Parts: sequence; C-alpha cells; structure tokens
Amino acid sequence: MADDSTASRTRSLEDILARGYTVNTFEYLRQGWEAFTDNPVGFLGFTLALTFASQAVPLLAPVVGQVLSIMIQVVMFAGLAIVTWKHPRDGNAAFRDFFPDWTTTAQLVWCTLIGLLLIIIGFAFLVLPGIYLLVAYTFSYLLIVDRRMGVRQALEGSRRVVNKHWWGVFGLTLVMLLLIGVGGIIGAGVLGIPIGYGLSGVFPEVNLDELPFAVPEMGLTVNLGMVIGVVSGMMVGGALGVAVSGSMLAAAYADIFGLAVSSQAHS
Repeated sequence: MADDSTASRTRSLEDILARGYTVNTFEYLRQGWEAFTDNPVGFLGFTLALTFASQAVPLLAPVVGQVLSIMIQVVMFAGLAIVTWKHPRDGNAAFRDFFPDWTTTAQLVWCTLIGLLLIIIGFAFLVLPGIYLLVAYTFSYLLIVDRRMGVRQALEGSRRVVNKHWWGVFGLTLVMLLLIGVGGIIGAGVLGIPIGYGLSGVFPEVNLDELPFAVPEMGLTVNLGMVIGVVSGMMVGGALGVAVSGSMLAAAYADIFGLAVSSQAHS
C-alpha cells in the first residue's frame, strides 16, 4: 500500500525492465485484504454500486451495454486503487474519493476501447494472442491513473513490463478471478439462500425462460423470490471479492512500479 517509502522508490519502466521484479501474489493478497478491512463500508459500498451498474447496463442494451459494463468495471478498479494508495491507514475516505477525475476517466475509457479492440483481434486470429494481451494489459489502467500516461504509452508500458513475468501476472489475475468467483458462490449460499427463502412467500413462481438472464427453453419453474435472493447474495459476495481483488492489484502495482507523485496528490 501507499506510503512515503513506496513513493520514494518509484521506478522508471526502463529500470524495471533492466533490473526485473518479482510477483508476490499472496503478499499482495494480504495487503489487499488489509486495505479492505481498513475501510470495509467504503470499499464494499463503492464496489456494490458500480457492480450493480455494470450488471444492469447490458440488460438495457445487450451489445453496447457489454462495452459500457467493461468501462464501468475499469473505472471501479481504478477507484479501488486510488483509495488503496491514498488511504493505506485511513478509514475515512469519502465516497467521492473512489472516483478518478474526469480527464483520467476519459483516458480510461479510450484505453478500454483500444485495449478491447486489440484483444478481440488477438482472439479472432488465434486464441493465444488474445489471452497474452488480456494479461499483458493488466497494469495499463493503473499507469494512466498513477503516472498520467497516454493510452498508447500505458498499453505498451504495461505489456513490456508484464512480458518480463507474464506467467507470474497470469497467476495473479487467476487468484483475483478466484476471489471474485468464490465470493459470489459463498455470498449466494450464506446470504442469498436465506434471503430467497424469506422472499419466497412474497413472490410468485415463474418460468426461467421468462427471465432476461435465463438460458432459453430450459422449461424450469422457480420461485422469483428465491432467484432475487440468490442473485443478491451472489452480487454482494462477488462485490466483496472484487473489492479485495482491486486492492490486491493496487498493491501489486505499487510494489512493481512504485507510486508517482500524482497518486499521492490525487483528490
């Protein structure tokens, strides 16, 4: 997490490439959890709000909504990083502190669009180039937030650095995805089922084919209250996983790249 010692050892990309680095995934997980527990209400509230928005948008506009959903998620991870860096031992971060400024947000949007286009092209020709780029661009958004890099600089800078330890960063992203997935499953079981059971007497039975997120022609009938409960629990658990993962990624960035003055002064 951000402190004076972290800021003082900011590393140029050339230095990182020349001297290398290590990927300490479980140390980043520890730091991510520590950052979350310093301000659980703020982290979870912010993540829940943007998770709900990112899941709701595709229901309104399936194609464009998917792209907008990814953009919202990018802004979400940027916001989690900002607070992780700026408030390492401060549980008093206001909700507005999680949001990047408008200039940074615009850069993040462009980075998302260009990065997605390159990744899709990679998947279109061969699957492996797409996977490679997906991992290689992991830190591009944080380079924009921290060092105010342009989109091309951030994408290429992230790719060059990650290329030194691609498998290590790949493992880091897998652990982050695992946190989100396990969080969603636990949330559905521990929180969702009890809520669904309580709502089952209020809401009617519905056919799954009638729900917007259902697989067509399943022919199954379920209680809508149980569906609402399970989905709500899954969203809360997943948001918890996202919050910890976002702080974990911020810790990884701070360790590998160091933090620029812009991050310390961000408001």
